[in-house]
Amino acid sequence: MNIPAERLPDQLARGLAALYVVVGDEPLAAQEAGDMIRAAARAAGHGERTVHTVQGRYNWQSIAAGSDNLSLFAERRLTEIRIPSGKPGVDGAKALEAYASKLPPDTLTLISLPGMDWKAMQSRWFAALAQAGTVVEARPIERAALPGWIDRRLVKQGLRADRAALEFLADQVEGNLLAAQQEIDKLALLLPPGTVTLADVEHAVVDVSRLEADALQDALYAGDGARFAQIVTDLRDAGEAVPAILWQVSSAVRLLLRLKSALAQGDALSAVMRTLWGRDKQRAPQIERAVKRLSMIQVETALADLALIDRQAKGLERVGDPWDTLLRVGLALAVPDAGQNSNRTR
Repeated sequence: MNIPAERLPDQLARGLAALYVVVGDEPLAAQEAGDMIRAAARAAGHGERTVHTVQGRYNWQSIAAGSDNLSLFAERRLTEIRIPSGKPGVDGAKALEAYASKLPPDTLTLISLPGMDWKAMQSRWFAALAQAGTVVEARPIERAALPGWIDRRLVKQGLRADRAALEFLADQVEGNLLAAQQEIDKLALLLPPGTVTLADVEHAVVDVSRLEADALQDALYAGDGARFAQIVTDLRDAGEAVPAILWQVSSAVRLLLRLKSALAQGDALSAVMRTLWGRDKQRAPQIERAVKRLSMIQVETALADLALIDRQAKGLERVGDPWDTLLRVGLALAVPDAGQNSNRTR
């Protein structure tokens, strides 16, 4: 069964499925869907949690072995399988098909995948997962629907914005739902319950961080670690929230992963670069150098670490500071362009 992320609360209210597959490139929708599933699992008594992050040469037998060894101290388990690349490989595809055909007892499984094209969603392994459980699609919100999305979230905060205010907010966030939620939270803190006008929003919404946050991507693509570190420090000292900044870096990493994956499938670099559009097209030379400079494992590791940052920012991960982790991820990716790395297109 496939459902959009916004319908997940209704599905969870009717009872838990044994398997959930959260798929999509909309970070906020994917994060919130995962959080809702984890909360429902805890409420249902799934007291033990195991996380498998698939990257590099992954040992898929570890997932099967783990499912065969239920803890003596917890009757139910939550097993998470995160596949940042969306490509499990031949061995992984077989392992996922086998897993879906015989789901472990007393276990709720949550599989996280990035956005996938129609061909990947028609693969045998994905079809097996979809047949065995519930696929939750974390879709982007179209511009025309964004004011309504913002309005519904404001209402939950006791605020009701007029149409002009909603359109202004939608223009400011440019489809970035993490940034939109940050602005909604800010309005809830600054304004009393009631009607919100355009003047209220214009006064409350401060967009000073966007240029610097956007510059993080430039520093990352250019391999300028010193510049990346300086921007992160400035944003942290200015009191900016991690989620909106995280979205900028995640967007860059996901783009690199998509380009690297296309190269791995045999596409020519020139053809891959022609798929860029908008601001990314303007950055094409820097992005191309980053694609050559970084390995697939580096990019996949960064994406997994970005998920860790999100958990740290939400207080779900007690170890580590999200700003420190963000700095570490950026410095690992913004490495200087060296001649010996110029052919790392795979």
